[in-house]
Amino acid sequence: MRSGFVYLPAIAFCLATRMLEDWRSLARGDGRRGGESGVKALLVAAYSVIIVISLFGNTMVCHVIVKNKRTQSATSVFIMNLAVADVFITVLNTPFTLVRFVNSTWVFGRTMCHISRFVQYCSLHVSTLTLTAIALDRRQVILHPLRPRMSPIQGSVWVAVIWIMASCFSLPHAIYQKLFTFRFSQEKERSLCVPDFPEPSDVYWKYIDLLTFILLYMLPLVIITASYTTVAHRLWHHNAIGDATTAQHATHRRKRRRTLAMLLVVVAVFAVCWFPLNCYVVLLSSQAIHSSNVLYFCFHWLAMSSTCYNPFIYCCLNPTFRQELRLLLSMCRRSHSVVVELELERQPAAACPPCHRTAWPDDELSGQRQALPQRALTGRTDILSVEPIVAVS
Repeated sequence: MRSGFVYLPAIAFCLATRMLEDWRSLARGDGRRGGESGVKALLVAAYSVIIVISLFGNTMVCHVIVKNKRTQSATSVFIMNLAVADVFITVLNTPFTLVRFVNSTWVFGRTMCHISRFVQYCSLHVSTLTLTAIALDRRQVILHPLRPRMSPIQGSVWVAVIWIMASCFSLPHAIYQKLFTFRFSQEKERSLCVPDFPEPSDVYWKYIDLLTFILLYMLPLVIITASYTTVAHRLWHHNAIGDATTAQHATHRRKRRRTLAMLLVVVAVFAVCWFPLNCYVVLLSSQAIHSSNVLYFCFHWLAMSSTCYNPFIYCCLNPTFRQELRLLLSMCRRSHSVVVELELERQPAAACPPCHRTAWPDDELSGQRQALPQRALTGRTDILSVEPIVAVS
């Protein structure tokens, strides 16, 4: 180490130089003035939308599942785990990537260099393994309906196992990540958080990314596809055990088809959003392509946007979740109105002169006094003001 700078291996130096050159060409906007500020504004706006929607939507999903006992099952535990993983990557990876793009340098130090990389891979693995667990659980429930179902406690145990497995698989990417600082020009210094595998570094980098792509992305998707294919075949061609009437059979099959459709959409959105970035990383580590900041931030934004879609999918395709969310929002509005009424009651009478309405004419007051007993004697109730209480099965 000399003058606070570290020596860059050949592969890391080439990667760093190409990244900076690509970023400068992108920011220049082909020589037009304001190109750099325009690109930065675009990045800030694009990633800010993801952060806000992801945090709000996934927090609502967790709140609905935790507060409502009717929605708690092994599947709901897995769905909440997906939301937690999305919040995890939204908080500890997306903002740091945004700042790195905007400043074209890493400003968060060596520790966050390792943590941010770990979070990106760990969240990806948690989501993939959780979707696999949901698919296997649905297959067990539908193909073997007489066997005991997985309880929420058992689902929580499997969630813990998933996080341990995802952490172990993500450690190599976090350990072999290093912060390199070098002088880019006479006036500027740059810090980059790039992979730094032992020699031969290109071989290690290539096979670690390739194995990660095959074992923790493609293989789980194959298992998920096979499981849901079997489930769909059973739902479309066989009757459910215990359906005494045609109406019961149609109702159960409709509910299960709707649940299957929702889970298939979740898997499809996740696979489509993460596929370009995974392919880009594998091709880059294999040195089949050159690095491009334009491609990387497009693919990275698409992958991070997968954290926003699940809450909307649940609302559109799951009536139970939609009803629970409406109930939660109505309770929030009701509590807010109660707080406002209490605040008004605590205020002194002199501070609220319109409450007395002493300026009304006498004939208007007398007409209201005569109308009150007549309404009380009718004994009729507005049926629109009565909300039915229906138990959701």
